[in-house]
Amino acid sequence: MGTTQRIKPGVPGQPNWKDLSRAITHIAKTVEKENSDEENEKTQEQLAKEYIAIIQKRKRNIKATFNNLVKIGGGKKNIVQGKSSSIGKAGLRSTHKLVSFFSGVNTVGLPNTLIQYGFGQLEGKTIQDVLDFMLVYCTDSNAGMDETAANKATCEVLNEIIAKSDNNLEKFESIIKDYVESNGLSDLICSFWGHYIFEHLSQLFNEKITQIRGEIVSKETFKLIKDDIMGQVKVLNEIRPITRIDWQGQEGIIIIESIFESILNIICDDDIS
Repeated sequence: MGTTQRIKPGVPGQPNWKDLSRAITHIAKTVEKENSDEENEKTQEQLAKEYIAIIQKRKRNIKATFNNLVKIGGGKKNIVQGKSSSIGKAGLRSTHKLVSFFSGVNTVGLPNTLIQYGFGQLEGKTIQDVLDFMLVYCTDSNAGMDETAANKATCEVLNEIIAKSDNNLEKFESIIKDYVESNGLSDLICSFWGHYIFEHLSQLFNEKITQIRGEIVSKETFKLIKDDIMGQVKVLNEIRPITRIDWQGQEGIIIIESIFESILNIICDDDIS
């Protein structure tokens, strides 16, 4: 059974994901066109004009892809509030758990936080043990597509921190505290949502594009999509003000949803409500 056949539409009566599928396929076609051997027979001027046209078409199709993903989720408002049946809920749960854990580390330290969350004593444990525990705690055991996207996004952002810590638990704790005290945690949440959105698209259509366009085109297609998402997320990171936030309280929940909504606003057209 194909991947898309397992998805439940986010809006009653939504045409079986055809618009989203079409937009992804068109991106793959631009990749195919760009890599075509026929291009070698054309003049530099012809190639330059066609390249510009390909890039412009690709940008339109990437925007259409994001627009249609939000449409099938029932619109930005439903997604951000966790009311969509297909996207948003698992991501919100995972980010709430992640920032709550980080806030705890900043308040009482890593060893005490791990004890509070059921990990036990830190002595004798490795950073991989901590990572494995955090992945279990922050992710969802359900096997749905939304949960899988949230789990992969959580893994991505935690691995970003692990990579900076040089497998040192004290440095790992210090990095977490710095994230909470500065704008780092907001940046990490932005990164989470970027990975989360990409994982939804990848799960939906990676298999299909690989089957009809080949593995090379599929990899390049999804690399383009991911680069576009994370590039726009980076812009959002840079313009957000540095503030002190109560991440464990209602303020933290509001900020998480606000960041999610901001990312949807920058990747989608304004009229996709």
